[in-house]
Amino acid sequence: MRAVRLDWRKIGIIGCCAVLLAIGLGAAYAWFRPVPPAAPVTVTVAPGSTVSEIAAQLQKAGLIRHTSAFQFYVWATGLAPRLQAGQYRLTPGTGIPGLAAALAEGRTSPDSVRITIPEGYTVEQVAKVLESRGICSREAFLQEVDHGRFESPLLSTIPADAPFRHRLEGYLFPDTYVWMKGTPPRTVIEQMIRNLERHIPPSWVETAAKEGRTWHEIMTVASMVEREAKVPAERPIIAGVIYNRLAQRPAMPLQIDATVQYVVGQKEVLTFEDLRVPSPYNTYARTGLPPGPIANPGLESIRAAVFPSSHSYYYYVAKGDGSGEHYFAQTYAEHLDNEKKAQASRP
Repeated sequence: MRAVRLDWRKIGIIGCCAVLLAIGLGAAYAWFRPVPPAAPVTVTVAPGSTVSEIAAQLQKAGLIRHTSAFQFYVWATGLAPRLQAGQYRLTPGTGIPGLAAALAEGRTSPDSVRITIPEGYTVEQVAKVLESRGICSREAFLQEVDHGRFESPLLSTIPADAPFRHRLEGYLFPDTYVWMKGTPPRTVIEQMIRNLERHIPPSWVETAAKEGRTWHEIMTVASMVEREAKVPAERPIIAGVIYNRLAQRPAMPLQIDATVQYVVGQKEVLTFEDLRVPSPYNTYARTGLPPGPIANPGLESIRAAVFPSSHSYYYYVAKGDGSGEHYFAQTYAEHLDNEKKAQASRP
């Protein structure tokens, strides 16, 4: 009978591997181990939140131990791009897979309401929607818009003493939100401002400053572009017309119909009386920009205000054929010809 010969080198390697495996499994368990069970908590995931921001919120709410473990799991499983904004009632002890599934499937709280704020809505229209869906009252929302104090670099150039109709008009970013019924107006406004911050690249603010424009001026121009442009490709062209008029000497009124509609209400055809309405927002009666935005613009209109087309147009008129396009002109004589063509195109 032959004696068994032990290979102590191999045994040592196998032993080391076993120890390392045990350490790895222990570390993984500690990394992914659920927190102890506790009462449900409410977590709000704002639109545009990154995976790291979501993980930080979950950790702050006491739902996970390590943010890196949550991030690793959602990226490894392909759930990261599917995580949805909203307000969630989540229970500590659920574990990372369960939390990730709830966020990816959009299992928001039964008391939450999903609301889409369209581009170009005014704050008064936003207030009406919020009240109709039970989020907060119209009066409380407008009170906070006009008198609440909010910290944001994008708000820093709003003039302190301008004759605003609504102080934060233009800065409530249009998007789809999920709020709980009864959410305080301040919370709603903060989330909309933070969402605007997430969408505006710092380079855009730097570009505006290099051109000698404050961010408030950019948002004011963007709001007019939003209300005037019906065809996306024309946004930077219309922005260019606005800047050309602002640069003209002697001063040339902007004559933007949408600024008058902001004062008198939506009308298909403005009357001569409308064009003479005494308001700092009436760009027919006054030169320069209005005190502030006339609506909450979308990202593409803001982009157009930062990066306008370079051209020699000073006039535009809707074609009147239902296309939403405009005729553009360099001179008033050309503009009058375009008006005749537009009139002939109308049904």
